[in-house]
Amino acid sequence: MSDRRSTYSLNQIYFYLTEGCNLKCRHCWIAPKYQSPERVLPVLDLKLFRSIIAQAKPLGLLGVKLTGGEPLLHPQIREILEVVRYQDLRLTVETNGTLCTPELAEAMKSTTENPFVSVSLDGADAETHEWVRGVEGCFDSTLEGVRNLVNAGFRPQIIMSIMRRNKDQMEPVVRLAESLGAGSVKFNLVQPTARGEKMHEA
Repeated sequence: MSDRRSTYSLNQIYFYLTEGCNLKCRHCWIAPKYQSPERVLPVLDLKLFRSIIAQAKPLGLLGVKLTGGEPLLHPQIREILEVVRYQDLRLTVETNGTLCTPELAEAMKSTTENPFVSVSLDGADAETHEWVRGVEGCFDSTLEGVRNLVNAGFRPQIIMSIMRRNKDQMEPVVRLAESLGAGSVKFNLVQPTARGEKMHEA
């Protein structure tokens, strides 16, 4: 009897680097861990990250996606980026942008050819974005993070989570993203789960 099983190579691994976050998003699906963002939460061990990559490379691993929580909160994010660079892996990062300094933007850009970064932006003004994200001042920090990415050579993707409160700001967000130098805008419909359980009412 012939073996009809196909052999697939490993394309990408998603790494949730930390459950911690510096924002308090109303719709977050990692709800229980976000009730107190100031708590010290577990992070992915750097040795474990290296070990997983070492085991995955022979299986054909091409890239990694770094997310969370807020991945840039990881205390060894630079070392993680260096592993990605050394292993010549395609890099994708999902971030809220508030911690994206010029130095971190450059570090991400230098990992490999054509790294990709997505930044969450849920409104074209501070009132709307900060209502969704739960932290005063995070709108300006997010825009600054996007500018730092653009200055480093990225054309970041903007991700907007759509709900009743901000549904009329889709076009303004697209215009804002274009003015910042973003390369694309992605719209996600908020699902009524975890912290977003009642978002259909918002």
